[in-house]
Amino acid sequence: MAAISDPILWTRGKTIGNGSFGIVTLATTTNSSVDVPSTIAVKSALFSRSKSLQKERELLHEFQDCDHVIRCFGADVTEEDGKILYNMLLEYASGGSLADRIGQNSRQGLRDFEVKQYAKSILLGLSDIHGRGFVHLDIKPDNILLVGTERVAKIADFGFAKKVGVKSQKRKRGLKGTPMYMAPESVLDNEYGPEADIWAFGCTVFEMVTGKTVWDCSEADNVVYLLCKIGMGSPNLQNKRLSKVAEDFLRKCLVKESRSRWTADMLLKHPFLSSDDNVVVREQKQTRKKELNPLLFIRYLCR
Repeated sequence: MAAISDPILWTRGKTIGNGSFGIVTLATTTNSSVDVPSTIAVKSALFSRSKSLQKERELLHEFQDCDHVIRCFGADVTEEDGKILYNMLLEYASGGSLADRIGQNSRQGLRDFEVKQYAKSILLGLSDIHGRGFVHLDIKPDNILLVGTERVAKIADFGFAKKVGVKSQKRKRGLKGTPMYMAPESVLDNEYGPEADIWAFGCTVFEMVTGKTVWDCSEADNVVYLLCKIGMGSPNLQNKRLSKVAEDFLRKCLVKESRSRWTADMLLKHPFLSSDDNVVVREQKQTRKKELNPLLFIRYLCR
């Protein structure tokens, strides 16, 4: 059991995730006097390698009042099995990640209302992040978590996030983010502004609708080929699952010229999020067939 200065008492449970930073485990809190859920997630790393987690905790503190960014309840240091660990105490996403949700649907694309609901939540989060002068730089389905019974989409993992305008050693440190979701200007010119988040958001929406990534090559198989396609090519948005309004929305996100890309606030006003039109054309056509098939209606009357 561990205690931190807030104070929050918690007990570590099973491991639910891992990455280059360390592990994520479930934990239960045991002091009811503190306004923290009984179940939380704890993101842990060896203290000697926890610089990025400490930076992430500081960034998450900037967004404690944002309903569409994962909450951080604090951090502490523990000694477990002879190891010194740095722990970030986070809101638990019982619905898993958006990537999990897409996978649960056999990568066939999500339902119309889900796509719009999650897209709006992500944009509200990005609007807040960008409005406060920050960029996330790693928007993708794996970093969107579904929280609570209503499965509210919240932005997580701020390991690459930074303040806009702050100089960094990008060229020395290489590319930032996940290649599959990187914007052309990031690949070609090491430019990382709010526009890069919008590009990654567009890639994420495309994946929600179609179940497939924007680029038809595997990031794991050939990263160099993928980066060349991003830098020199254009995404093919001619997909039978996209309605006209959905395709127009994506074109506002995935325009190669970053200055022509819509902002989060502009996208929140796009008809895609407010219209009754289906996002997915195929589902719309199937519904019409069921409604207008006279043979089925006659069979029903003659039963």
